[in-house]
Amino acid sequence: MIPQPHKQLAETEAANHLELPARLTNLPHFIDFVRNQACRLDFPPKRIQEIELVLEEALVNIIKYAYPADSPGNLTIMVTGTGESRLRIETSDRGIPFNPLIQSDPDVEIELMERPIGGLGILLIKELTDELSWVRKEGKNSLTLIFAKHHA
Repeated sequence: MIPQPHKQLAETEAANHLELPARLTNLPHFIDFVRNQACRLDFPPKRIQEIELVLEEALVNIIKYAYPADSPGNLTIMVTGTGESRLRIETSDRGIPFNPLIQSDPDVEIELMERPIGGLGILLIKELTDELSWVRKEGKNSLTLIFAKHHA
């Protein structure tokens, strides 16, 4: 069962909005929430798996790095369908400003053991989303991931 959002929301907004503490224990709740929305929009199973993979990469980064250990915060996900063939997922947090899109892509030609750690998750996110954007507004990091039903 998915825990209820912490904020009081209008019924229509609550249907596509989930806010929980930014903890790894809540990761399955976020992923289930998005999976249910994608299933409701009849996304194919393979595409839903790709969405889950991208979402896990993005959320783990937020959960691990957005907030200092002594100052935990919340993570919010807003999911909307844009027409019948696209799913829009917006994550937001009040954590440390971080734009994952300005990070350099790792050199995947280098031998695995010689590569520096990090960057592959962001590359995966870039490869599997159809549109991707980040903005810092009103003290929040906002990452928007848009998925077409059938990835180009």
